[in-house]
Amino acid sequence: MEKIYITEAGKAMYQEKILAMKAKVADIQEEKSIAYTASGDGWHDNPGFNQLEQMEHRAIKELTELLAKVESATVVVVEKRPTETVQIGALTRVKQVGPKPGHVQECVYEIVGHGESEVAQKKIAYDTPIGKALLGKKVGDRVSVRIPAGQIEIEILELLP
Repeated sequence: MEKIYITEAGKAMYQEKILAMKAKVADIQEEKSIAYTASGDGWHDNPGFNQLEQMEHRAIKELTELLAKVESATVVVVEKRPTETVQIGALTRVKQVGPKPGHVQECVYEIVGHGESEVAQKKIAYDTPIGKALLGKKVGDRVSVRIPAGQIEIEILELLP
């Protein structure tokens, strides 16, 4: 598994997902127990049991992956926003050109940890195409990034405190 970085908020988010997934597994196991009691575990006599068993396996796999991700992740503590270079926790004001001709916009991106992206809130994970392109850059630097909509050019205008 590749090394990942998450913020404290990201760790809390993952812990909420883990609790929800544990509850889901418990619910499926309870339903499975009821289905077994009603008709046994034969596929012919009790197809609902087999379906629940498959759901249980998928849910346990997802839970195991979440637990492994959080266990292996490095938590990045952001006490003060970085203002020298773009790093996790940085608030980066940028000018973005493209992907359509003549499309120019200014926006502020917050660089967050793995799995913490929220595009509507302009939170971009460090390991997304835009996040990777911005990481380590300084004010005045320009980068070219291919995103699903096409090629864009980004200029870093300011790193906000």
